[in-house]
Amino acid sequence: MNRVHLTGKATAPVPCCNRMKTLLAAIDFSPISTKVVTGAAELSSVMNAKLLLLNVLEPAAAYVPVGAAMDVITAPVPMEPPDLNLIKERLEQYALPLRSKGLHVETIAAVALPVDEILEQAKTTGASMIVLGSHGHGAAYHLFSGSVVTSVLHKARIPVTIIPVHAD
Repeated sequence: MNRVHLTGKATAPVPCCNRMKTLLAAIDFSPISTKVVTGAAELSSVMNAKLLLLNVLEPAAAYVPVGAAMDVITAPVPMEPPDLNLIKERLEQYALPLRSKGLHVETIAAVALPVDEILEQAKTTGASMIVLGSHGHGAAYHLFSGSVVTSVLHKARIPVTIIPVHAD
């Protein structure tokens, strides 16, 4: 692989990119997911890397009074467990066209806290980069609820690439 600078001149292969063999792209099936998968596939192709498509379904949480405030804690809620096979089928809808183009793509579905699971899957699979999408929420939203992207950026031990919601 050659790097091309703005001058258009090719340079020697980039050693850091030659070591990147697995990319982990976490998607949530929102409208930006297609852009995230497309961006991750392009990176995977250029880096000759395996692409892992991950969807993490957050467990049901209940509001349980704790002290003077109402804090969110995970509590057992009587409900049917999610069908991870349906999630895997949705992931496969993204994976199949990429495989037909010659990319090595695997899918992972999990029920967990998204930030923790993304970081754990990156560690477990030996991913060398995480690819996420930005939803474009405003500052007030992040002040009160935070974001998966921000948390992963702060905690990740490997490079993280963000695909912006307004990407073309």
